[in-house]
Amino acid sequence: GVKSIGKVCLLAVPVCFGILITLCIRTCMDPYGPQGFLTLINPQWSTLSQATAWLEAAAHVVFSLQLGTGVISNYGGYNKFNHNIIRDCWVIIIGHIFWVLLSVFLIFSLFGVAYKEDTINLKNLSPDHPLISITGEGVWLGAITLVESSFNELSYDWLWAGLFFILMVIICITSIFGYVEVIANAFISTSVTCF
Repeated sequence: GVKSIGKVCLLAVPVCFGILITLCIRTCMDPYGPQGFLTLINPQWSTLSQATAWLEAAAHVVFSLQLGTGVISNYGGYNKFNHNIIRDCWVIIIGHIFWVLLSVFLIFSLFGVAYKEDTINLKNLSPDHPLISITGEGVWLGAITLVESSFNELSYDWLWAGLFFILMVIICITSIFGYVEVIANAFISTSVTCF
């Protein structure tokens, strides 16, 4: 139940943050790693005036926090009546912001490492999604582009690629926990009211 999921997440979340911080430090040790991050902090400001950029950002927030599925409210239902839910919301928000910043920092640092071999040209990106045509998206980005182009350029590439895949697996498992808990709670609530 919820107690076992809580114990697993108490271990999995710090492990994920540790692996993510380790990968960020390693990519920044490469001479071209910070160049990718500098591309991130010098954006094309005209892109922010487009509605599609804001819609995609909102979609990523909804999916990454699992807002539409009721996971947070479902877990909140197990708290005691006088529990400070405002504090929990702030912890979730601040933790999520920190996680997203580290993740974006890692991805763009890896793009910088790949830029060393001119695999990805960070200077010629335009707003009509050429990055997707160069790098792919989703599984293609994580499994093919980053591993073949970026981790391959680092020393001990097998170690860093392995840590990256372990991170991806742990993230997927902890996300599935939330969805399974919502579905199980819905069935339990429905079966109790039917009898």
